[in-house]
Amino acid sequence: MTLYAPDGLPIILMERFEGLTSAVDCKGDDGRMSLTFKSRQAYDYALKTWQIINEDDDKQFLLIANHDGCGPDDERQPYKVSTVTEDAADLTISMATTITQWSEVAGTYDLDFGKAAVRQPSQKVRPRGFWGDIVNVGKGALEAAQGNADISKSVNFAVSVGQPGQKTNIYTDDKGRFSIDCIDCYITGTWQVQGHIVVQGFVLQDLTLEAAPQNFKAKLELEATVTSSQSPDTLQSSKELFSAPIPGAGIAVTGIFKLGATVSYEVGTSATFAGTATADFGLSASLPNGAKVVADVNNPSDSSATGWTGSSLTPNFEVTKLSASLTLAAFSQPKIAFGVELIEVGNVDIAVTMKLPEISSTLSADYDSKGVCSQSAGALKTGVKLENKADESLSLQIDIDLGDDNSKPSWSKTLLDFSQPLGSDCIPLNIPGLGPADGTPTTSAKPPSGTGSDTAPTTCKPPGKTGICQANSKTCAGGAYISGYCPGDSSIQCCPNASPSSTPAAPTTCAPPGKTGICQSTSKTCAGGAYIAGYCPGDDSIKCCPNAAAAAPTTCAPPGKTGICQSTSKTCAGGAYIAGYCPGDDSVRCCPNAPTAGGCKMRRDRFGKRIIAC
Repeated sequence: MTLYAPDGLPIILMERFEGLTSAVDCKGDDGRMSLTFKSRQAYDYALKTWQIINEDDDKQFLLIANHDGCGPDDERQPYKVSTVTEDAADLTISMATTITQWSEVAGTYDLDFGKAAVRQPSQKVRPRGFWGDIVNVGKGALEAAQGNADISKSVNFAVSVGQPGQKTNIYTDDKGRFSIDCIDCYITGTWQVQGHIVVQGFVLQDLTLEAAPQNFKAKLELEATVTSSQSPDTLQSSKELFSAPIPGAGIAVTGIFKLGATVSYEVGTSATFAGTATADFGLSASLPNGAKVVADVNNPSDSSATGWTGSSLTPNFEVTKLSASLTLAAFSQPKIAFGVELIEVGNVDIAVTMKLPEISSTLSADYDSKGVCSQSAGALKTGVKLENKADESLSLQIDIDLGDDNSKPSWSKTLLDFSQPLGSDCIPLNIPGLGPADGTPTTSAKPPSGTGSDTAPTTCKPPGKTGICQANSKTCAGGAYISGYCPGDSSIQCCPNASPSSTPAAPTTCAPPGKTGICQSTSKTCAGGAYIAGYCPGDDSIKCCPNAAAAAPTTCAPPGKTGICQSTSKTCAGGAYIAGYCPGDDSVRCCPNAPTAGGCKMRRDRFGKRIIAC
C-alpha cells in the first residue's frame, strides 16, 4: 500500500527508531510525546532524520507510532506533530502532538493485495514535500491490522456449503402429486482473490478485483416423485439452501479498507410431468483451477471470465418407476459476493453468480419387441429413454454505494453463457402394461415417409386406455398425448380414446354384474340411470352407462310362472313383482304372466269353469 499524506505533510515511521530508544512516552499530560535515546550516536541519527523537516517552514509532519501505549492494541496510530524540542543533555526529543484518525489522513492511497503486481503510482498524485519510505508506511498499516501479515500472500476464501447425503425438500405441490428433494447437494473449494485500489481525495478512482477458484466442486442430485397426474402439469421453483458470511477470512487495513465475502447457495427446478414416476437425476461439476473472473468496477467492458470451458461434468440418472413422461430441469447456483469497504469513501459489492450448471433431462417410457435398450437375447422390451443437456452461465453484479458520488452507477453483466449436450441414454426397466395388450409385437421403426391418407392409423394401448398414434402437432381429441406407446420418433405419440376419423367406431360395451351398457363420457346423460365406474377403458371421465343400449327383455321363470325382468318403476301387467329371479339390483324384478309371444291365457271352458290355456 502506498499512502499519500494530506496537505503535503511528510511522514515518519516510529519504527525507524526501534531499538535506539530507552524510553517512549506517548501519554504526556501536556499533549507532548517524548523519545529518549540510548546513546549519543542514536540521538544524532534521529536529529539527522529530522533535518529535512526542520528546513520546512511550518515544521509539521505525520508520525506513525507503533510503540506500546501509543495506540490501540496491535494497531498503529497516526499523530500530527507541530513542534519539536531537542534536549542534548538528556538525549531526548519531545514533540507537541495531536492524535489523528486514519479517516482524516488516508484520503489518497494505492493498495494492492493478494498476488496482484505492484503498480507504479502516478507521479501526479504525489503531494509537494513528500518524504520518507511511503511504501513501508502503507505496508505497516496493513501489518498493524493483520499482525505480521504479508501483503503479497494470497487472500483465500474457503467455501463449504451443504453436507453430502443431506436431504432437503425443494418443492411439494399442494395436491401431493409431485415432490422434488435435494438428496445430495453441496459445494466446496477455495477462492483466491487479489485486487488493486486507487483512491484520491476520498474519491474512488480505480477498483479491480480478480477471483480464481481452486479445487472448486459442486454436487447436485435430486429425487423427483410423481404420484398421480392424468394430464401434463408444470412447475418452477427454487430454494436458497444457505447464505452467510465466510468466517475468519478477508483482510483489513484499520481505518482505511476492509475486504470480506458472503457465500450463498441456491437450488432450483422446473418440470413437466404426467403419469407416475420416481427418478434420481443430477450431476457433479468441477471448475478448472486455471479459471478466473476479473471485475473492473469502473470499466464493465474490461471485465471478463477466462478458463471456464474446461469444466468437468459427470451426469447421474437412476429411474425406478415411470409410466408416462417426465421432463426435468434443475440448477445448482452458488454465489460469492465480495464486499469492499473504503472508509470515508463508500462500499462496493462484487457478486459472482455461477450456474453450475443447469441440467435438463427428458425421460419417456418406451417399448420395443426386440429390446428397447439393446436387442440381445433376454433384453427387456420396456425401458426409459433420456435426452440430456447442460447449460452453464457466469454473471457479475456490481453494487456501488459511494454516498454523494453518483458518477459510478451499479451494473451487471453476463460473462459466460453456453450449452453442451450430455448425450442420450437408455435405462432398461420393467414397466407393466407398456406394449401391445394382445401380445402382438410392435416395431420401433419409423413409418415410411410419404404414405397416403389411406394408411390405417396405428393403435396404441397405454394402461387403462386405447387410442391412435399420430403426430403431436395435431389436436388430440382424447386430451393429452402420452409418449412411449407408438413407433417412430418423439413427435409420434398416443392420443388416448381417439379413433380414426375415417371410420366412426362402435360404442364400447360394458357388463357390470347383472347389467349391460355402453362406455361413454360422464358429460353425457346416461339413459339407464347412474353411471358405474370401473368397467370401461380410459380415465375417470369414461364410465359404464347401464341399459343404455336397447336390448331384448330378459325372461324370468319363478315356480309355476313365466315373465319378464323389468324395472319396478313400471306397471306389472301380470300383478305383483317377484324378487330374486332377475339380474341387477332390487329395482329390477320379475313381472309374472306378462304378455309374451306364445304365452298362456285364462278363459272359461264349455262348462263355465276357469282354465289356463297355453
